[in-house]
Amino acid sequence: MTIQLGCMNRPWGTFTFDDALGGIAAAGFSNFGLLLMHEDAVVTGDTTPAQAAEGSARVRSHGLTVRMIPSNVPLDRGHDVAIAYLRTMIGHAFALDVRILLEMGSSHPERYDDYFSVMHAAAPIAADHGVTIALKPHGGLSTTSDDCLHAIERVDHPAYRLCFDPGNLLYYAGERPEPALTKLVKYVVATCLKDETGGSGPTRAVDVTAGDGDVDFPTIIGTLKAHGFAGPAIVETLGLGTLEEVNANASRAHGYLAGLIAG
Repeated sequence: MTIQLGCMNRPWGTFTFDDALGGIAAAGFSNFGLLLMHEDAVVTGDTTPAQAAEGSARVRSHGLTVRMIPSNVPLDRGHDVAIAYLRTMIGHAFALDVRILLEMGSSHPERYDDYFSVMHAAAPIAADHGVTIALKPHGGLSTTSDDCLHAIERVDHPAYRLCFDPGNLLYYAGERPEPALTKLVKYVVATCLKDETGGSGPTRAVDVTAGDGDVDFPTIIGTLKAHGFAGPAIVETLGLGTLEEVNANASRAHGYLAGLIAG
């Protein structure tokens, strides 16, 4: 198996979902990661199976394979609702043949205990469906690499793992992602290939095309390859601009990252 290089719809947030799919496919990507940027293409715990299937079919019509969908668990709606919501998301993933639920954690310390309780209950359900819940660095309880490691150890289940995001480690924690990946790589089942500039300072930014920022992607890709990583590696952000500029940045990111993966 090889690394599944893909792209998310986030950079096309001011354009249409079909603009995003067309740009991603034209750039050379064959894999896709969904973020909730377009109101006509969402998969949530409140989405019906038919709606989820329709969205997946739109992606496939562009020759793309959905590799991950996001899971934003509504902890504010109570423990039981949160578990039911996640159970529905696992069902969507299973039905769509998606193996990764992208989990964002929580930025509310008063809810951390319930978050881990929900994940502890949901991980066996995910495992039964061949799905892995993948937490990524996203501030809050997953700000630093040590925070991410603590989360994995606390849930303590093989269906709860990591989506490595080098740009977010810089953005939220000012932490160099290259040594962090060495520490975390055995738990990594997916990665968001996000570049970043400015560290965690006042000028920080992640709307950066891979290779233009501060992330050392040759080292990141090399470490993943050295450990046999063969999961989704999905570009989340690009330099923004007109539709033509975003599409060009997508093509440039694909060429750069595909070259590192093949090298």
